[in-house]
Amino acid sequence: MRALALALCLGFALAQEYRSLPGAPTGQPELDRSYALVYPAEHPRAILLLVPGLLGGSTNFALLAEHLRQQAPWLEVWAWERRANGLEDRRGFLAEDPLAYYQRLEPPDLSPLRNWGLEVHLEDLDRAVGAARARAPVVLAGHSLGASLATLYAYAHGEKLAGLVLLDGALNPVSLSREALEEGYSTPLGRIPGLREIRSGSASPVFATPFLSPKDLALAEAEAFVAARRPLEAVPLGPHLATREARALLRVDDHYSLFPIFSVSAGRAWAREGFSLLGLLQGRLVHTVRGPRGKVVAWQDTGEATDPRAFLQAFARPETGFSEWYFPYRLLLEIAGYPHVRPTLKPRTLPYPILALGAGRGLITTREGFRLEETFPKTPGQALILPGLTHLDLLTEREGRTARLLLDYLRGLSLP
Repeated sequence: MRALALALCLGFALAQEYRSLPGAPTGQPELDRSYALVYPAEHPRAILLLVPGLLGGSTNFALLAEHLRQQAPWLEVWAWERRANGLEDRRGFLAEDPLAYYQRLEPPDLSPLRNWGLEVHLEDLDRAVGAARARAPVVLAGHSLGASLATLYAYAHGEKLAGLVLLDGALNPVSLSREALEEGYSTPLGRIPGLREIRSGSASPVFATPFLSPKDLALAEAEAFVAARRPLEAVPLGPHLATREARALLRVDDHYSLFPIFSVSAGRAWAREGFSLLGLLQGRLVHTVRGPRGKVVAWQDTGEATDPRAFLQAFARPETGFSEWYFPYRLLLEIAGYPHVRPTLKPRTLPYPILALGAGRGLITTREGFRLEETFPKTPGQALILPGLTHLDLLTEREGRTARLLLDYLRGLSLP
C-alpha cells in the first residue's frame, strides 16, 4: 500500500504546474499576484479551486489532488496560494543543504503585508476564479480559515461559482467589535494588536506564535523536504540519533505535536516515550521521545489515516510548500471583523447545493457546527463528519474518503 501511494505521488507530480495569477493592484506589481499549483486535465468538465487555511500552502492539498485526479481525469484541480508566497525565499530548496540555508533565513521587507487584508485577498481570489472559469465551471473549496474566506467570497460573488465546499471550517458567527478590530483586545494568552497598530507599523504584520514563526515554518518544510529524499539517514535528535523521517514526523504527528490543528495521524516513533510538560499545560496528553529502544529512533507506519512517507513527499516542490510563512495578521483580523470591513457581505441563497465535510478529531465535529441554514439560507446543503480524522488528515488521508465524497458531490452538480 505504501509503495502504491509513493508511486502515485511521484507519478502525478510530473503533471503539476505552478502558475502565477494576476492579483489586486496595490502599487507593487511584482507582488500583486497570487499562485496556483495546478493538476491539469485535457478537457476539464470542472475546476476544483482549493483554498488553504491559516499558515497553509498549496501542497496541503497534494495528496487529496492526486486521489481526485486518479479517480476523475475530467476534473482539473487548482490548489490556490495567497500572495504572501511571493515573499518567501525558496532558493534554499535548490541548495545542497536546505536546512543550513534556512537556519540563516533573514526576513524580507514585510511592510506590504500591512495592506494585505480582506479586500485584497477577495479580489485576488476573484481573479483566480476568473482565470479558472476561462477553462471550465469552478467549484470553490476552502479548508479551515480558507472555508471562511471561501464563504465570504460566495457572499460577494456566489453567482460566479458552480459549487461550494467547506472542509472542516466555517465562518465564525461571533465577529469582532469595531473597537476591537481597530484598537486590539486582550486574551488569556496575551494582547492581540488591532488594525491601527498594524497600519502604523507599531505591531508586526505577520501572524506568529512561539514555535510557529516564519523561520520555524521554513525549517520544518526544509526538514520534511530532505526527509522525503533521505528518509532513513541518521541525524541528531537531542542526545540520541533518529532517522530523518522520524525527526520530521515527530513535529507533526498528533501523538507528539503541540499544535493539534497542524497535526496528522501518521504512526509512532520506535522509541521510549514520556509525557510532554507543555502538552499537559494545554490539558492534552502529548508524548515525547525519551530515548531509543535501539541505536536510532525510527518511525513506524502503524496504518493510521495518513501515510507518513506519502505525507513527506507533499513537501517535494521547491517553488511552493506546505505552509505560508508570512501570513498577514490583517487578513486574520478582518475575516473575524468582516461586517465592519465590508458591510455588504451577508448571508445569501446560492443557486447550487453546498457540501460541508468535518473531521471527527478536527475543528468541526458535528454537522450542526457548519450552520449551513444560517450561513446560506434556503440553500440545499449536506454536512458530513469523517470519524477518526484530524484537521489535516481530512486532506492527507490515504484511503481517499474525502476525495470520494467530493466527487460524489461534483457529479451531482449541473456541470457540462
